[in-house]
Amino acid sequence: MTGRSTRERWVFAAKPDSWQKLLVPFVLGQAIGLGPALDAGRGFSIAACASGLAFTVLDLLFIVFLNDWGDREVDAIKRRMVPEAASPKTIPDGILPASSLLLAGLAAGALALGVAGAAELWLGRPGLTVASALDHGIFVADTLPTQRLNYRGGGELLQM
Repeated sequence: MTGRSTRERWVFAAKPDSWQKLLVPFVLGQAIGLGPALDAGRGFSIAACASGLAFTVLDLLFIVFLNDWGDREVDAIKRRMVPEAASPKTIPDGILPASSLLLAGLAAGALALGVAGAAELWLGRPGLTVASALDHGIFVADTLPTQRLNYRGGGELLQM
């Protein structure tokens, strides 16, 4: 990735090819929720859809940036063991510094919590902030020190 612009480096780190893992369930959830909303006479809520999409994208960035930060040592080992075989690794290959990914991931997570809090108040959906915090907590237990359950065989259950 040498010679790439800062924007291209951040796009690489955001891993847009993996976004369908959260965007497809988002769309499915919107579709499932539409039926009861229509039955209750509420109709489709653009505000709820936009809030959900904003949360989903911010949560996704929280996950991908902090996952790279949390896996930096393992990625460096992989790079040393098989220098040419593995795909580019954001931190070990110098695409972005670890501190930048940590700050961006924390900012995305904080913004996601803020979106959930605002949506809870604005849309009258109690529990969104708590659910968002639990979502973040599951990721932290899966990937970040000190739990790192994905290294101990518990990550698959948390990821579900």
